[in-house]
Amino acid sequence: MMLALLSVLLVPTQSMGTGDLDKLAENARTVLAAVVRAASENHRLSPPPTFCQAAAKGGNARASFRRSGDELTVYYVRVAAAAARQLPEKEAAPAFLLALGIALDDSPQLRTNLMTRGLWRKVEADDARKQRLAVLGEPTVHGRHDWAQHFAVSAALTAVAGPQAAESAGLLKEMLDARGGSGFSFADLAADFAGVAFARCLIDQPSRLAAIEKSFRLDDFILSPRGLPEGLTLAQFTKQYGSLQDERYLRVQADIRKRIAALPGHREKK
Repeated sequence: MMLALLSVLLVPTQSMGTGDLDKLAENARTVLAAVVRAASENHRLSPPPTFCQAAAKGGNARASFRRSGDELTVYYVRVAAAAARQLPEKEAAPAFLLALGIALDDSPQLRTNLMTRGLWRKVEADDARKQRLAVLGEPTVHGRHDWAQHFAVSAALTAVAGPQAAESAGLLKEMLDARGGSGFSFADLAADFAGVAFARCLIDQPSRLAAIEKSFRLDDFILSPRGLPEGLTLAQFTKQYGSLQDERYLRVQADIRKRIAALPGHREKK
């Protein structure tokens, strides 16, 4: 099963020509640079005051304080969309998605993975990555940093390898986690699937980047994964859901897809 999922990921990536990959990397660098500039500017701002500090100052109107959490994710998405819109329309969405996936990911996995490291390193050199991480902060989705990563990285993988490969990569990670890591997480998988759906939406309709720049909201594209089962060992997963082909698992997966499709951002495109 693991090797089968891995092989699915290889094929779409290899179908993209070298020239196309180089152009995508060049465009993504442009978008990523805009996000890093925004991160640097945000990092220079003062942290927001505590409740007691704000009360002591008489509750004055909110000044410009450092963004964090969900607000920071929204800010980065809008900045990336604005930068991508300066590119030719047919090139904008893939560059936006790849740059955002790199920008929000602080793990080394895709920079060292045999299938993705070449493209990732074309977009961001090691020194540039260190500079980005120093100012990035901790963007979150529904309060979780890891969900922001799942969402953005899955969207990026969809842009460069296709939706099937991106979903397979997410499933592979969860099955590996079930074998001795943090456990299989349907919540993580929901964030993965939301990233894939977001990417497909923009690749199909790149003109929607204008709306993303102006009014992106997490709740429009990402369901709250809270309440979905997490931390399942392989034995627990097998007992409750059988396998990835079992009807019990497929029902949960179908429900996640249905809930994502019903979100405002996806209803609007129809």
